[in-house]
Amino acid sequence: MRVRSAVCTAVYSKSLVLSAAARQKKTTGEITNLMSIDAQRLQELSTFINSVWFSIFQIVVACYLLWKQIGPATFAGVAVIILMLPVTAAISKLMRRLQLALMKVKDERIKVCNEVLAGMKVIKLQAWEHSFTKRVLEYRSEELSKLRTYIYARSGSMTLFSAIPSLVTVASFYTYVKLGNTLDVGTALTSLALFNILRFPLFMLPQVLNSIVEASVSIDRLSSYFQEEEREKVGPGDLASVGVRVNKADFMWDTQPSASTSSEASSGSKEEDSLLQEDSILDKDVLGGGDSLPVLQGVSLEARPGDLIAVVGHVGAGKSTLLSGILGDARCGQGEVSLRGSVAYVSQQPFIQNATVRENICFGLPFNEAKYAEALRVSSMQKDLAVLPAGDMTEIGEKGINLSGGQRTRVALARAVYQDADIYLLDDILSAVDSHVGHDIFKDCIKTCLKDKLVVLVTHGLTFLSECDKIMVLENGMVVEDDTYEHLMKKDGGLLMDLVAKYKDQDQQNVSHTLDGVEDDVSVDELEEDEADNPTPERLARRLSRSSVRSERSASEIGVDSQLITDEDRSVGDVAWQVYKAWIMAFGGIFAGLLVIIIFIATQCVNLLSTWWLSYWSEHSQPKDDDHKPADPQSQMFYVYIYMALNVAYAVALYIRAITTYKGGLRASRSLFQNLLARILRAPTSFFDTTPTGRIVNRLSKDVYTVDESIPATWSMLLNTFISVLVTLATISYVTPLFMIILLPVLVGYYISQRYFIKSSRELQRLDSISRSPVFALLSETLDGLPTIRAYSAETQFSTKNEQLIDRNQRAYFLNFAVNCWLALRLEFAGTLISAFAALTAVLAHSSDPERGAAFAGLAGVSLTYAFSVTQSLNWSVRMLSQLQTQMISVERIKNYTIMDTEAELTSVGKLPPAQEWPSVGGIEFRNVDLRYRPGLPRVLRNLSLAIRPQEKIGIVGRTGAGKSSLVVALMRLVELDSGSIVIDGVDISTIGLHELRNKISIIPQDPVLFSGTVRSNVDPFDQYTDEQIWTSLRRAHLAHVVTALDSPVDEKGSNFSVGERQLLCISRALLKRSRIILMDEATASIDTETDRKIQRSIREEFRDCTCLTIAHRINTILDADRILVMEKGAVGEFDTPKALQKKRDGLFKALVGHWKNEGK
Repeated sequence: MRVRSAVCTAVYSKSLVLSAAARQKKTTGEITNLMSIDAQRLQELSTFINSVWFSIFQIVVACYLLWKQIGPATFAGVAVIILMLPVTAAISKLMRRLQLALMKVKDERIKVCNEVLAGMKVIKLQAWEHSFTKRVLEYRSEELSKLRTYIYARSGSMTLFSAIPSLVTVASFYTYVKLGNTLDVGTALTSLALFNILRFPLFMLPQVLNSIVEASVSIDRLSSYFQEEEREKVGPGDLASVGVRVNKADFMWDTQPSASTSSEASSGSKEEDSLLQEDSILDKDVLGGGDSLPVLQGVSLEARPGDLIAVVGHVGAGKSTLLSGILGDARCGQGEVSLRGSVAYVSQQPFIQNATVRENICFGLPFNEAKYAEALRVSSMQKDLAVLPAGDMTEIGEKGINLSGGQRTRVALARAVYQDADIYLLDDILSAVDSHVGHDIFKDCIKTCLKDKLVVLVTHGLTFLSECDKIMVLENGMVVEDDTYEHLMKKDGGLLMDLVAKYKDQDQQNVSHTLDGVEDDVSVDELEEDEADNPTPERLARRLSRSSVRSERSASEIGVDSQLITDEDRSVGDVAWQVYKAWIMAFGGIFAGLLVIIIFIATQCVNLLSTWWLSYWSEHSQPKDDDHKPADPQSQMFYVYIYMALNVAYAVALYIRAITTYKGGLRASRSLFQNLLARILRAPTSFFDTTPTGRIVNRLSKDVYTVDESIPATWSMLLNTFISVLVTLATISYVTPLFMIILLPVLVGYYISQRYFIKSSRELQRLDSISRSPVFALLSETLDGLPTIRAYSAETQFSTKNEQLIDRNQRAYFLNFAVNCWLALRLEFAGTLISAFAALTAVLAHSSDPERGAAFAGLAGVSLTYAFSVTQSLNWSVRMLSQLQTQMISVERIKNYTIMDTEAELTSVGKLPPAQEWPSVGGIEFRNVDLRYRPGLPRVLRNLSLAIRPQEKIGIVGRTGAGKSSLVVALMRLVELDSGSIVIDGVDISTIGLHELRNKISIIPQDPVLFSGTVRSNVDPFDQYTDEQIWTSLRRAHLAHVVTALDSPVDEKGSNFSVGERQLLCISRALLKRSRIILMDEATASIDTETDRKIQRSIREEFRDCTCLTIAHRINTILDADRILVMEKGAVGEFDTPKALQKKRDGLFKALVGHWKNEGK
């Protein structure tokens, strides 16, 4: 128990200090397996290890007693044991190699499963379920192939060790006879009893060997992990006071070569997310090994409290890498970096914990009401809290699942402000929020609240640059300009001057083209109608429809309380027969199960027959009453050969038994995993919003491992020991019927004990499984938020939480261990009673009928031989029965997922599918649409009716919670309508399959998601397009210069691409698909203004024949739309051309544009 706790704690602690290079090599799947499987194996070894010395002691004592009984013939048996040692070593080496290969592919499978879970909404929106099912099952098939090979070797090992006692017996008796001795009943049965003493330690040795092999592999994996490079903290250097100094520094990411090795990359220019997580800022595209080229070269920066430094540049210029270098996540290969003072960091993709709003903002610090209120005010969070069901005590879900992208950024900003740090590193925080909110944040937070702090602001927005003290312009991995705004704007041919000029020209074109004659004197107050003052149930429900389709549900949809994440269900009582039936049917059905039982019975019968034959042999080899001459050794060879044949048959039966059991187990594993994966991929989005990823990963790792390897082994040992006990008791009862008098009360006591034990052990195992899930959930959350956790120096806080979760999990395990000790005491007592009464009844039976003579002596000897081994068999059978029940809880947990509700059918069922060319023009009509996220919750769309003409370009705006994203949710059928209908080109979308709908619509989400693989597999997962078509889409998305080859690798979560480049790849997907209907959810939020301008031009050109719906925070991106839809309270607020809406007095859209124009001025 302590071993597992120590390993889990050490693995977690190491994850907090891994360098970027080490984190690249050690995937989330591998680290999860280290904590779930490898730690478990070391724990199991600690329980098995005592069996080593104890087994050796038993073998030595048994051999000594055999020497006393059969003399030199004992050496033959010992020779067999010694000869088996090199065989054992060879088997151990083979199994170790097979185990390494198995664990490697298991890590890959868990990694892919983690990615699938993280990108589930994108998979559903893109209709990629089949592609990712196939991909996961390919890894699963390879894993089962490795497991099959390992199991064959393991079966051979177990057969060999199980047959060793028989081989020792044969060799010893053969030698005994060859030495001219006569095998009498006393010698035979006494020796056989001693050989049976050998049977259990030799039976345990393969278990110990297997455990040692698995543990040694785990130790090697853990050793490799613990030896990985650790991140070097940035020290204060010679700074005497708070400040940051970067002196001619080269920053690099030491990783494997990536997809991006362009001209930018070759000079080290790519901006990336750090450490393979969503909130990271890693840019490690270039070149692995110790000779990695720097991403940023020759960077110099010096800042003091009160400085506001803006960092700008194109996508992939290295802006985020600069912040990573200051934090110590990107390695400084040359030059120096110094930092003195506490740091607050807001990453480009904010780290949000699965906790309440308050807990996310306080982030481990004590609650201070004044500081807290100020943090909320300057981050513009007060109105959001007013409409949450439990205010700041509302649980905001895993990764902030029920908040919009802007809200997540503002929560992270409030956290930074609450820390009251000395240094603030803000990575593009203004892109995720609406323009007026960004203006308020810049004025109230950055310029006022943080005026005395050192602030480094990475931004794509150029609006606020004039108010910054200093501006750094990055290009191609170098600082090309570094001065005040005034000086840089006077620099002829300067990059900043060029960027600002293009930005102003573009905005002027948008304004003059769309808004001629519009008055400028629009009050901001017209925009800011305060819904928070009058929150209604409808407004609470509309908080579900956030600005991103990534998360279309909110805390309010789960009721009026603050909890979003559902508690994990725990079954109580006996494992249902349906669970056993599910495993048996997956095993091969009732017939296959009966066949295995018959094979086990036959094997035990062969073993019993060999014992009986030995008794028969010893009876007939004794001299007759009238003939005192001993039997001729040659005449005894007949008995020896039959005895040999029976033992060979026993060994063959053992191997057949093992192979049959494990093959059925593999069949069950394959079937159950396929069903589990299919249901997870078909689960509704609400399931993923309310279920932590760690809980699902627990089933895909620990529970699947139990089904793969543990249940077949336990099933085999249970049948073996149970049938052995039955044969033993039947034999004793047959030989000495008096024994049946004591048998019944002993069995009753035995039954009562095992029922108490199994009930307790089963529930404790369930508690163990449930309490294990939060451990994995915390690990996943930590790996996602490493840069933030380390920036805030919160490692100790998270380590403490991990230790608390492990301690909670270990309570159940410790009690289970205590219950096992309770059982062992009672079973030993029951076994002793059986052995004592078997001997007593044999003596009484012989004394009552002395005429039965040698025949009875032989049978009684067989009976007693079995009786003396019944204690271990009884103990082992109950333990195996309990273990099987507790392990079947894994099947129960998997089965619970396989019966959960799913989305609608993927294809039309019982109806004609839409025509192949549908939709031909792209007309969309909403007819009296009502949408609620769950029965009993308020509607988020209310009697919505509108018609969108074919090929029309629609801009969608509205305040947060107005229903913008609910339109997309309804259109993509992520949630089914409460009433009404949506018709596309005359087809009611509720009458067709989900894939028939989603395959025909392209969507570019706000949060870009990439999967490990290649550029090709991310853009074209079904291999539907030619290389030329893919390259054309990449060029149109302005990404062709970044990608060197379509088969270039994409790392886990796309971490070798910057956030902006990931967004461009998502745009490339849509360009390649060329659907008639395009949905864009703030598709260019993470892209600089110049690239945004180019992308907007490409979108207008490529999608000119398409119907486009664009949800926008940047007003300028939709000013050239044909019509603007302003959502208000889940209904149509305004819907007309931009010019018409601008002429509408007191119009909602007019207020939005007016504020945007005032901000520009």
